[in-house]
Amino acid sequence: MPFPPRLIEGHRAFLGAGLRREQDRYRELAESGQSPEIMVIGCCDSRVSPEVIFDARPGELFVMRNVANIVPPYAPDERAHGVSAALEFGVAALKVKHIVVLGHAHCGGSKRLPKRLRRCRPATSSATGCA
Repeated sequence: MPFPPRLIEGHRAFLGAGLRREQDRYRELAESGQSPEIMVIGCCDSRVSPEVIFDARPGELFVMRNVANIVPPYAPDERAHGVSAALEFGVAALKVKHIVVLGHAHCGGSKRLPKRLRRCRPATSSATGCA
């Protein structure tokens, strides 16, 4: 199966206009490193893009995405813990000031979660509730 032409065209468009528009920003981030104030834990659903939703520029968000934006309980063992590692890096190394768990409607991942894991406790308002 050939690679989707739309992605090739999108990459060319980025190289032609987007990169040029943000060139100074990318150079600054490469030299000084990232220092986002906000970490977003979001679903990897292709319809939900934190950078688009929050109209964020490169370097403004530290994003961790997984199925159904799950944040598993802390477990101090020898297993790989991607979400825990991202949280620790975001808080300890990057010193993010805010953590947003970004849910969305019609999430197939949360619909397929076992019922015992479907608890939803919105942090601040009903607008940030579960799908």
